[in-house]
Amino acid sequence: MTNEHHTAPDQVARIAVSLRKHFVAHPGYETVRRLFREIMDKRQAELDLGQSAEGRGIAVIGESGSGKTTAIQRILRRIDAADAESGEFRWISIRVPTPATQKDLARAILHALAFQIQSNTTASRMWELVNFHLHLRKCWLIHLDEGQELGGRGSEVEKAGVINALKSLMQIPDWPTNLVVSGTPELHDLLTQDPQLSRRFFITRFLPVTEFDACDDVAELVARYAGLADLPLAPDLADVEFVPRLLHAGREQFGIVVELIIGAITRALADGHLALGIRDFARFYTERTGDVAGRNPFLVPDFRSLNTGRSPLEPDPPTGSKGRSRKPRGRR
Repeated sequence: MTNEHHTAPDQVARIAVSLRKHFVAHPGYETVRRLFREIMDKRQAELDLGQSAEGRGIAVIGESGSGKTTAIQRILRRIDAADAESGEFRWISIRVPTPATQKDLARAILHALAFQIQSNTTASRMWELVNFHLHLRKCWLIHLDEGQELGGRGSEVEKAGVINALKSLMQIPDWPTNLVVSGTPELHDLLTQDPQLSRRFFITRFLPVTEFDACDDVAELVARYAGLADLPLAPDLADVEFVPRLLHAGREQFGIVVELIIGAITRALADGHLALGIRDFARFYTERTGDVAGRNPFLVPDFRSLNTGRSPLEPDPPTGSKGRSRKPRGRR
């Protein structure tokens, strides 16, 4: 009798895609969703009453892999993006160009609004066009991903120009625009450099998911994903150190942890394993990082000594302390 059953490659691919479509909310997701709803309701009330007030901003800050972009895109997809008949864009989402000069940022916004400009157009003219087309397209919200790049690598004059451009978007006469900016912790420093800009923003953080406050929730998450793939859990995943190993391998970032879970399930199916075990996590981690066995958190006894790039966002709580539970909740 064999203890393996190989799944066809095309079926493995379909299962992997299905798992990635299964949205699981980061603990900060509900906060961001509530803020979205508040600025949407405020804007709709202003439109209904024929009034105009300055736009507001939401800054979502977290390390790379924390799940912030996925969460924002989830929220945006639930809002009608465009009206095909009228040519309106209710929102647009762009990745901040590098370097983020005033001109390049304006060009990216105009491109997202389906308006192409000539290469010799001046920066001031571009921003005039941005203001005009945001109003014309009835675009009330712009999502700027990788917002830490707004600080740029240019001169202080250029950085100040970008900050002023952001403020101007929120003060367009008759059509002030709301901003949602997602980025790494450097984004916070950028926003707080200018009091006029920072006062317009709500700031929320996607904090690390640590073993001190999320072990049970992450174990439940592993079981849920494995269940979606009809794959039972091997006994070694019940080991008390498995979830801490998984969190350490994922740099305590929610999005990376989910990626590791899905990758391990895909690897188990492709290798014909009848249960999801720690060997599947170890193998996927090696494939993902290229690290040898001696640097694999799923294999090394003293895994906490390995430098996997943990987040500096939040200091470690004292050993043995009990943090507040932050339970991830599934969304289909």
